[in-house]
Amino acid sequence: MSSDENTTTFTLFVDIDGVLNTEAHLRKQARDTGRSSNKNWCPTAMAHLKLLVEYYNGQIVVSSTWRYDHSLRQLKELFETNGLPGKYVVGVTPSLIYENSGNVNRGDEIRRWISEHLYTEEVPRYAILDDMDEGLSQFGERFIQCDPKVGFADKEKVKRMAGLV
Repeated sequence: MSSDENTTTFTLFVDIDGVLNTEAHLRKQARDTGRSSNKNWCPTAMAHLKLLVEYYNGQIVVSSTWRYDHSLRQLKELFETNGLPGKYVVGVTPSLIYENSGNVNRGDEIRRWISEHLYTEEVPRYAILDDMDEGLSQFGERFIQCDPKVGFADKEKVKRMAGLV
């Protein structure tokens, strides 16, 4: 399917640590410069993400715990700094842990965002990138679990994602 044929937006729920901010990249930074920064994400993972959102009319919703310490504007700036135009970052999942005294997880937060933002007559087009299964396996093949060592720099994960679109 070419990007011209897509009318419905493809939504990616994205975790940062272990997906874009990989262990291998942090080690490489430390080796090359003597220090590492968690705000300097893996260029390969970012290139893969950029390719997908640009080609498939994608939008990013940040599901990472980074949303607790960074505003949407700050998150957009971090994505910009790492090579992805901030216009693709459209929101963050709700922090249900602060609203509920019960047991909630990232899957619950994503499900809430979907129900509030992706309700249409069509089946919503989305996928979830995360390195941990915090209630995400319930989404079946839409959940793409990354190895935190390499994150979304793994070409097999990119192929899986493209197959969902």
